[in-house]
Amino acid sequence: MFSPLILLSFFSLFFCSLIVPIRAETCKPLPLVGGEGSTVTKTVSQPTIPTRFGNITNSNWNTDWAVPGGESFKRYVVTVTSKDDNSFDIRMYLKYSDQTADEFFNEEGYTVNPDQPLKVSANPRKSTQPYQVNLFVNGVASFGKTYTATVMGCF
Repeated sequence: MFSPLILLSFFSLFFCSLIVPIRAETCKPLPLVGGEGSTVTKTVSQPTIPTRFGNITNSNWNTDWAVPGGESFKRYVVTVTSKDDNSFDIRMYLKYSDQTADEFFNEEGYTVNPDQPLKVSANPRKSTQPYQVNLFVNGVASFGKTYTATVMGCF
């Protein structure tokens, strides 16, 4: 059958593989562009109304988070929460310094429930890191509804 030496080798390898530490993913919050901290709470406004004399109103549909220079993240995680069952049109992008962007989420009428936040992750291009992560929230049904969002960069 099996020799004791083979069985001993097998069990040694098996038990050694159990004690190899598993490296947990480390994530850190990204800072808001033009704001303080890393979390934003917004109530969706009406669209921008332009006139030839300037805008009457400005929308608050775009929010950007800065990717710190010199950081190489494996992925980015956007979390959107709402205190009520609210429906939003949501798009998310990784923005690159060559003026291109990778869209990684696009849903119209997405319902964010209080007990079920929307969590979406995206991987950067293999050759470069984005300089910003963008969240675009709008929709006629979303006017006056509030959400909270944050972005994490993960190693």
